[in-house]
Amino acid sequence: MNLIVGFTGGIGRATAKALTETGQPVKLMVRDEAKAAAYLEGLENYELVKGDASNPADINKALSDCARLFYCVNVPYPEWHAKAFNLFKVSVDACIEQKKKFVFPGNVYVYGKAQFNPVTEGHPHHALTRKGKIRAEMEQYLGRAFRSGQLEYTTVRMPDFYGPFVINGFTEQLFINALKGKTIKWYGNPKIETEFIFIEDGGKAMAIAGLSPKSSGMSFNLPGYAPITSKEMMVKLSKLGGKNSGISISNSSVLLAVAGLFNKMVYEVKEMMYLKKEKLVMSGEYFRTMFGTLPATPYDAGIQKTLDWTKKFYKI
Repeated sequence: MNLIVGFTGGIGRATAKALTETGQPVKLMVRDEAKAAAYLEGLENYELVKGDASNPADINKALSDCARLFYCVNVPYPEWHAKAFNLFKVSVDACIEQKKKFVFPGNVYVYGKAQFNPVTEGHPHHALTRKGKIRAEMEQYLGRAFRSGQLEYTTVRMPDFYGPFVINGFTEQLFINALKGKTIKWYGNPKIETEFIFIEDGGKAMAIAGLSPKSSGMSFNLPGYAPITSKEMMVKLSKLGGKNSGISISNSSVLLAVAGLFNKMVYEVKEMMYLKKEKLVMSGEYFRTMFGTLPATPYDAGIQKTLDWTKKFYKI
């Protein structure tokens, strides 16, 4: 049995999907059963349990008959400083206490600016931002527990997500606008190569690495399908959306700062803008070598699947 904490989020739902498709039973912890109902469609071999990720008693009870905990909690950017590490620690400490494996979706924030491309797992960790330093603190906590023999863990590090159930107030709006013929808005340098990962590829990688007995104490980079500029990505989205939506890509930090005065989410995105202005793409060769595969959905296919989901989910 596998416990997923943070099921009602993109990576939580995608991980549950990947695990159940391999025949693995999953236990899904949720606070709001009504909200969870929309995420359960198409899943089989699951058990739904009500609980709060901030409550050690809830986590420990749910974990008792599970071999692994997949930590997929999505804390909104404005709440990271107050909540992110403490929530994470509750689940890690439960795994330490019960001797269960902890599986974690990492991100590129810990690297800071790329010193070379493609970025491998050996790239130095030089977090530049508040959120990057929080993520670094999380990974350091895992590393200390592993080295002391208290914990088995695996980290799968990924770039920006897109796909079904990726709902953060920004990403899903791109697909909604593409279906409605409204302007698709993005921030960053439209000419710099970046990468986007289809969320279900992320879920598959979490399942593959998390289930593997040889992955303990390791971190793996999982890149998007291929390097692509944000302009190329938005052009694909506009074309596949079928409404010839206009595209607006702003590279102005000043405009973003002004927008942040009125929107907390945009304000928090501001410090991460270096990732939209400078190249950072990852190598997936270590993952491929270790597991003999690398989940990678072509952009056109991933965008189309996301548009199909968006149309159904938002009744467009």
